[in-house]
Amino acid sequence: MRRRWNLSEQPWTLRGWRQNDWEMGKSFTRTEDGTNDVAPLIVSVPGSVRGALVEAGIVPSPYVGTQSRASEWIENRHWSYTTELPADVLDAAADHRIILTAESLDYAGVVLVDSEEVARFQGSLIPVEFDLTDAIASGGRDLTIVFTQVPDDLGQIGRTSRIREWKARFNYGWDWTPRIVQLGIAGPIALEARTGAVIDDVRVLPAYDTQAGTGRLRVRVAASEAGHGATVTIAGPAASTTHTMRADGEWHDLDIGAVESWTVHNAGDQNLYDVTVEIPGDTITRRVGFRELRWLPTEGAPAGAEPWLLELNGQQIFLAGVNWVPIRPDYADVRIEDYRLRFDAYRDLGVVILRVWGGAALERAEFYDLADEYGFLVWQELPLSSSGIDNSPPDDPEFAAELAGIASSYARRISHHASLAVWGGGNELTNDSPVITDITPLDDTHPALAAAKQAFAADDPTRRFVATSPLGPSTWALEDDYGTGVHHDVHGPWEYDKSFEDWKRYWDADDSTLRSEVGMSGASGIDLLERFDMAGPTATPAERAALQQRWSHSSAWWLGEYKRWDGTGTLEEWVAHSQARQAEWLGYAAAASRNRFPAVGGFIVWLGHDTFPCAVSLSVLDFEGAIKPVGDALRRAFRA
Repeated sequence: MRRRWNLSEQPWTLRGWRQNDWEMGKSFTRTEDGTNDVAPLIVSVPGSVRGALVEAGIVPSPYVGTQSRASEWIENRHWSYTTELPADVLDAAADHRIILTAESLDYAGVVLVDSEEVARFQGSLIPVEFDLTDAIASGGRDLTIVFTQVPDDLGQIGRTSRIREWKARFNYGWDWTPRIVQLGIAGPIALEARTGAVIDDVRVLPAYDTQAGTGRLRVRVAASEAGHGATVTIAGPAASTTHTMRADGEWHDLDIGAVESWTVHNAGDQNLYDVTVEIPGDTITRRVGFRELRWLPTEGAPAGAEPWLLELNGQQIFLAGVNWVPIRPDYADVRIEDYRLRFDAYRDLGVVILRVWGGAALERAEFYDLADEYGFLVWQELPLSSSGIDNSPPDDPEFAAELAGIASSYARRISHHASLAVWGGGNELTNDSPVITDITPLDDTHPALAAAKQAFAADDPTRRFVATSPLGPSTWALEDDYGTGVHHDVHGPWEYDKSFEDWKRYWDADDSTLRSEVGMSGASGIDLLERFDMAGPTATPAERAALQQRWSHSSAWWLGEYKRWDGTGTLEEWVAHSQARQAEWLGYAAAASRNRFPAVGGFIVWLGHDTFPCAVSLSVLDFEGAIKPVGDALRRAFRA
């Protein structure tokens, strides 16, 4: 039996401390002595420390100019969140185990009940549970979570072989965001009173027979006590059935009969069903969609190439897409409305697949719910990415086991979603050849990627896993190699320093089977630049250089066109030129790929949206979610 209290529904008190000061007595209710470095604030969770401090006026918004530097000190403090345990939780502790469950504690620290240490935690990518029963029985009344550590440097340039901390890397600075490191309670948090048998795990994997119009479920239920049966009820359009099975942790196949299918938004309806799994005293519901998904070789694909032609319910689908990164660096503060704004824009553009990039983390549950509702496919990567100096993750057994654990956790949380199309091991994981043209993608023989593949095979056996993206003999498509069969899933280009005629010739001759990252730089609108202190005078070389330096705070990689500008005209005119160039060049590439379908499986733009108000970036949507002029060109190509 399980009873649950959502701790997001009550206030928390946030305090900032010089490192370790909180340990002097550990009394978080008596602060009159002034030992805390940042005075107590009443906050909501989930939420980031920085978000709370911005709202209180203690630090400035990190999104204006270069102000993000003014809050980097947050990383060098300890932070405590305290809330009072609900009275009925204290009552329930007499005959229940009281368990604290947290989706994401970002990143490391200590859990206390009053002054008693209950547990320590590290790593923000896997949910955690802690038993508070004994501490409550000893008289504990206040729950405190102290954050004591974040990794020092996980940024874009470094060595993947040395990165072992399980925290989103993009926070430490990438070519589209400065260093803005989140910490705090980053996901749902609750207390549960448990007694007797409870459901430990539920996996629900739907399948659909397009010709027959029927569905079935593969279901696995594990309970905390052996010997229980489970009732599985399916309810939705044209179906309402109940089945019984054993809660034995093994897979069981259930025939559902006639169902209405799920597909992407431009191919039909998004029919969804509730699957409720019940044992005596405990119930869990998963929402699913029935669809038949097959990966086929693209037309004329080289021998041995991974299949990148998607067939969904018997219909071939061009993978028009964008690469998805977190909406904000402090992603714990993102609202459901922020997701909907971007999903609306992507649907308008004709996007059907979102690649959730490996330099971040698993998105929150609402993202996958919305993808199901809106009719998007999701390519979900594990939290690994290239680093430039070397790009291959550690290969020792301990690291491989940790990655396998994350893969299993990801599967546990989102494998039931109709939108989830493919698992990826990570972004741009390659060998470490000193010759740039000899850098090739890893495959699933790498020990860590092999462990992840094995975990997915056990926990989500019906879904495809690819070791990395790009994938195949070549990391990127080079004109000199066209016609040699080495261009499978490739990345780039993200800029181009030749003429537009050369660009058109490059795309007209393309022979890749998938373009999973392609970009072209374009400025944000002049109004946005002015609102976020990213505009300025440009009449003289010194003024242009000063503005370039400010833009380099987030956009240093993509300022080539600006650096070549001689200052003729106004900044507003230069912005218009930049946006027109992005629209013309990227639009041509997208249309060329769309015209090659089904010889190429898809075209996925890097980057979908800005996480920071970049002056110049590769995004299609700006920082506020508005579609840049490039959207018109992509809409024409994707909806052709």
